[in-house]
Amino acid sequence: MTLDLPAAIRATVSGGGADDALAFGGRWRSWDWVRDIASKLDAALGDAHTVGLVARNRPQHIAAFAATLMAQRTTSMIYAAQRPAGIAADIATLRLPAIIADAEDWTPEALAAARSVGSQAIAIGDGSVEALAPRGPGPFREPMPDIGLELLSSGTTGAPRRSGLPWSTIAGAVAGTKSAYAGTSEVSAPQVMVHPLGNIAGLAYAVPPLVWRQRLVILERFDPLAWAEAVRDHRPSRGTVPPAGVRMLLDSDIPTEWLSSLSLVAVGGGKLDEALQVAFENRFGIPALPAFGATEFGGVIANWTLDAYRRFGAEKRGSAGMPSPGATLRIVDRDTGIALPPGEVGLLEAQVERIGPDFVRTNDFASLDADGFLFLHGRADGAINRGGFKIVPDQVAATLREHPAIADAAVVGIDDVRLGEVPVAAIELRRGRSADAGALKDWLKDRLVAYQVPVDFRIVDALPRNASMKVSLPEVKALFQ
Repeated sequence: MTLDLPAAIRATVSGGGADDALAFGGRWRSWDWVRDIASKLDAALGDAHTVGLVARNRPQHIAAFAATLMAQRTTSMIYAAQRPAGIAADIATLRLPAIIADAEDWTPEALAAARSVGSQAIAIGDGSVEALAPRGPGPFREPMPDIGLELLSSGTTGAPRRSGLPWSTIAGAVAGTKSAYAGTSEVSAPQVMVHPLGNIAGLAYAVPPLVWRQRLVILERFDPLAWAEAVRDHRPSRGTVPPAGVRMLLDSDIPTEWLSSLSLVAVGGGKLDEALQVAFENRFGIPALPAFGATEFGGVIANWTLDAYRRFGAEKRGSAGMPSPGATLRIVDRDTGIALPPGEVGLLEAQVERIGPDFVRTNDFASLDADGFLFLHGRADGAINRGGFKIVPDQVAATLREHPAIADAAVVGIDDVRLGEVPVAAIELRRGRSADAGALKDWLKDRLVAYQVPVDFRIVDALPRNASMKVSLPEVKALFQ
């Protein structure tokens, strides 16, 4: 039977209660607290069919998310991790009836953008709801009643874009959290949320507690000590960290007994290095189970279960696991589209029941072994995986070329101990012009999301090119070695 997601959340939230719901900053908020925020927002939003949420990992944002979902409003996520000008640009482009944001994100630029398109501006705080600007006449974007969420995609199936997830897909993804990430049907066990609310991994943590009335411990961002303290204090049965977090935990002095409640740690958002996996398991005595998914698929499509780990863990090191329930995977030749036999590397395609009947091609080189385990072999499009956030180099380079001093640019990823990969840029200047790294970073921060901004720049007389006059990316990368 398909889950009626809005009704399930409405039943949880409207029931209220003095029992613990959301922990943040060392303090619990009750279900009464969640109901109060959600009720005030619901009344303020009125007949708004679509709401933009400048998403942060804070209790009031979870309550706001509950308010939009339970009323079956479409929620369009806006990255908070960008400059005020970027948030303002998103607000102006989306043209939605209402925007909800933390008080600190309602900068003059954001408020001016909301007023310019008639979007109602609502500020939320830890227990507060305040209307900053009324809704104007619009015109607003047309409603999409079948779409529950709009997220900026990770870029797995192409350049990042705003993807609409139908209500049925979200309901299927919520059910899937029982076997992927750290979801559990044991509602007495809390979850510790470290993934951003605005992406698909974060939603896998935010939505199930609202359905199952489960306690949720919220961290604004992954910090190894804060995460370990949360596990020690709240004793969840399962946990999750990004691949970069595995290395950070290994580099820390965290006592192993702090993590003793965990039966497993799921690792999503990027490929987990085999040596790191072994080192983590040897030190903490906890299985580290990789998973693979994307916004376009509504969540995880391949993962390890504990049973599979006990049978194949040592033999299948480096695998992202087997197809998740409801997912069918295949590997095809990049040029012909013909399905390849086990062990051969090609492009990954997935058919996911919660999305639809068709196979969707990704830009991931992968292989499936004879037992059906998925192995990832890098990106066909050269995308950079920065701690789980995927960056398309051509998009960053195209933005750089808009700078008046830059004639051409190339962006590549280089290895990073903490994040796996980070973007860097080589730049060819226009004749007679100059630029410095600090100024370029500031300029880009007004035009890109924070994680897309290169960490280093090389200004060269001419970009290295091959015989076909195409930029030689290996030579660009060599500039940073």
